[in-house]
Parts: sequence; C-alpha cells; structure tokens
Amino acid sequence: MLESDAKRLDLSQMGVWGKQLRVEFGDRYEEVWIQTIGDRTEAFERGHEAMQRKLLKFRADGERRRALAEALLLAPPSDLAEFVIEGERAEMQSRLRPKMPDPVEPRRDTAAGETSEQFAHRMAAHEDQCRWRAVERAARLEEVEKARREELLALPQEELAELALPRRIDIECWNTFARTCDDWVLLRAVRRADDHEKPYFEKLPQVQELHPAVKEQLRRAYRELEPAQGGTLPKSSAPTQDSDSTT
Repeated sequence: MLESDAKRLDLSQMGVWGKQLRVEFGDRYEEVWIQTIGDRTEAFERGHEAMQRKLLKFRADGERRRALAEALLLAPPSDLAEFVIEGERAEMQSRLRPKMPDPVEPRRDTAAGETSEQFAHRMAAHEDQCRWRAVERAARLEEVEKARREELLALPQEELAELALPRRIDIECWNTFARTCDDWVLLRAVRRADDHEKPYFEKLPQVQELHPAVKEQLRRAYRELEPAQGGTLPKSSAPTQDSDSTT
C-alpha cells in the first residue's frame, strides 16, 4: 500500500467525539453536528466573569440586594430555613467527620507472613466498615439539620430572611456561572452539518437567545457525548479528513 493511500491521522482530533443531531422544535427541525470541545478553560473563565458581574449587582448598597431581601420577607419560613441549611451543610459535614472518622486503613503485615488473600479479606472488611460509618454520618447529619431547622423556624421572619440572603445570592451567582459555561460550550461545540469545521453560531448571543427547548436538546446531546468519570468512551467519533460519516 502506498503511503499516499493510507488514512492520515489528525492528532488535533484525538479525544474529540461528535455526532449528527436532529434538533426539533414544533413541526420544524435542523440538522447539526455537535462535538466535544475538550479544554473548557475558556468556558470556565467566561463563567467566572459572568458570576463576578452578577455578584456586583448584589453589593450591600445596591437595589438588587434590597429587592431580593424584600422578596425573601414574603417567602415561606420553611423555604428560608432550607436556604440557610444548604449554606451551612458543608460546615456541618466538616464538623462531623473528625467526630465520626473512617476506620484506619489496614496495611499488609508482610513481616508476620500475611498473604495477599488474607490482606484482601481485611481490606474488604475495612471497606464495609467505611460504608457503615458513612451511613452513620449521614444519619447524624440529618439529626443536626433537623435541630438546626427547628432553631431557624423559631426565629422572626426578618432575622430568618437575613440569614437566608447570602445563600440565595450564592445560588443566583452559581446559576449564572453554570448557564454561561453551558452557552460557551455550545458556541464551540455546535457545528454545521455540511461542514464540521464551521461553527453553527457566530456569536454568544445567538446561543443565549435560543428557545429553552432547543437549547436543552443541544445540552443533552453534548452531555451524552462526554465520557463519564471512570466510564466508557462514546461510540461516536469525530469526523476524519476524508469522511463526514455520522452516527
């Protein structure tokens, strides 16, 4: 076989997976190619920028913060209590772990002649103990949260709303981060069906202005392409230089 007849390997496409997608909306549809983008640094950076801009809108002397605080005064106390607990949960967990730590991981005692099978048996028992300890911590966390919830619900609405405000702002900012990251990923990932080298969208506002139903189809397709942590790789593959086959 001549070297010119061999299929060339495009290293820039290694680790990229894509597929043809039929996006439907009502009685209309559009064919696009969607592929993984690999490095998400740009999307994360844009997400953080958007989150910081959102956070500035909630500065202490800003109208946005006052408006949100007033809205929380009208919210059900149970919802406000959950906001506070969500914000405190990580600290609760960090306080519980030292009090209920995992059992010490065993080490193989080769000096005493412990075999690999004997050590594997001890290791399996240790893993069982760790699982039980995790269950115990979860149960204890529920008790702590229940007590905190009762304490919060006994507070005046104004005080409870003030405690819930930071968590509510946090949610707003992180939602902005996630939404912006998703939009930037789709901007780079969605390509034209007839030419996979050409992006379908030219500017971010085109992605931002998509109908939610259309955007969700694109987001779901992209998530299906990305290999799960520790899972298998997608079956679909990126286009080669001499083929535009689809999956």
